[in-house]
Amino acid sequence: MTQTLFTLLESAAARHGDRPAVCYEGRTMTYRALLDSANRLASALAEYGAGPGQQVAFCFRKSIDAIVTMFALVRTGACYVPLDPAWPAERCAMICEDASIRLWTGSVPPAVGIGGIARAVCTSLTGAGSAPGSGATVDAGTGASGASRNVSFMSLADAMQSASPAWSPREPAGGIANLLFTSGSTGRPKGVQITTLSLLHYSQWVVDFFGLTTEDRVANHAPYNFDLSTLDIFAAVRAGAAMIPVPEKLKMFPYQMAKFIADERITTWYSVPSALIMMQLRGKFREHDLSALRHVIFAGEVMPKPALQALAADLPPVTLTNLYGPTETNVCTYHSCTAVDLADDGPVPIGVPISDTRVWIVDDAMQSVPAGDAGELLVAGPTVTTGYFGDATKTAERLAPAPDGDGMAYRTGDRVRARADGVLMFEGRIDRMIKARGHRIEPGEIEAALAKHPAVKEAAVVPIPDPVFGNRIKACLAPRDGASLVEADLAAFCKTHLPPYMLPDIWAFYPALPRTDREKIDLQQLMSA
Repeated sequence: MTQTLFTLLESAAARHGDRPAVCYEGRTMTYRALLDSANRLASALAEYGAGPGQQVAFCFRKSIDAIVTMFALVRTGACYVPLDPAWPAERCAMICEDASIRLWTGSVPPAVGIGGIARAVCTSLTGAGSAPGSGATVDAGTGASGASRNVSFMSLADAMQSASPAWSPREPAGGIANLLFTSGSTGRPKGVQITTLSLLHYSQWVVDFFGLTTEDRVANHAPYNFDLSTLDIFAAVRAGAAMIPVPEKLKMFPYQMAKFIADERITTWYSVPSALIMMQLRGKFREHDLSALRHVIFAGEVMPKPALQALAADLPPVTLTNLYGPTETNVCTYHSCTAVDLADDGPVPIGVPISDTRVWIVDDAMQSVPAGDAGELLVAGPTVTTGYFGDATKTAERLAPAPDGDGMAYRTGDRVRARADGVLMFEGRIDRMIKARGHRIEPGEIEAALAKHPAVKEAAVVPIPDPVFGNRIKACLAPRDGASLVEADLAAFCKTHLPPYMLPDIWAFYPALPRTDREKIDLQQLMSA
């Protein structure tokens, strides 16, 4: 049988049916129950339009229902598109429109008929404010074509009850498994196509490298729209390990997070460095029994060396591993931190390629740089994206023929240098992209949102280095004639246009933004002011 993401679950259920698959807030679902629930829900979702060639919105907070729905969508062959319930309606609408989404799953949509959806299967409709009841059909007004349209609502529980046991289609072996929408320089997010092959290859590497088994309990900390979450889910299922979603309510409380790791006997933790740093600073690791912990893995932003040293000092003996890779490559390199790494003051390496991945360091002309010189990192291999959904121009900008002639390579935009031993060191960006809170953020998307405010004449966004979050986001604004800029008003405005991780941390107002001698906005001056 050809391996697919769903056959990972079928295999786990066949071999470890009574083992815990997902444990969340006192409830445990076994692998056998997860397989049964996913199959039944897949049957219902297929009747509602989920299937090969279809994109389906997946808008969940951490829950067992989220894992069931994810595997149900995979089973139908649909491409699931993770959205965050905390995102503003405008962003969700843009993504639904750009991805041609007609079916919504998860939390109640922020607006009826958002982005052209026709059906919504929601975790809870009873008591959900103004949400319609299960089975209701609601007038969504006039669509783009001028015709009226309706949206049908169904609860997740009712959908599973109505499932047809005779349904039998199977997930296609290849194709796009999900679309992860990341920050876009034009003001619209861009959809990165993550293939089934990418997730299969990456999950196999994780299981092999970290030695995951059925005895492991893998924390699921990252949001589902963040590529870090794929390790927690698909590698755990491949190994028959237990997935332990981290409740959203704990994430702002480092002490409770550290206690969660202890109470849940977590063996494998994976998150952005800032989450670990906050726990090390305020979580009082030494007060908790962390003896079950085997692996602490971090990615998404630079781990400051002092923070890593403090982390190693406070934790029991564990492996500390730095994973590197933009969303477009998933993880492509890794570095296992050694005693030598912890003893010196140099930056933490991003390491060497994972299995079957090739990397090159090139100059502006796409030629390899001399040994020891810095340049842009190119990545090729089975985890690399096939491009951006519906955007051939952007795809052509970022994907280029691999230097070895074997397929396409992704231009990361990251400036790296190889040590004499071949280990890669990250040295920054070759463009304006900001890395903050584990996300890669295009300043242009924030600037485009700010430019919509009626009092803003011009806007520039720059990074300000931060020892915990990597960078803080500074918004520099000049007002229109006769207008006044008010920080509270601007912050509230941004919350209706941008996801939480893109919200500016620092505000600076100028009569006019400073310019270089070429009349461009002087970003360096804004960063240093």
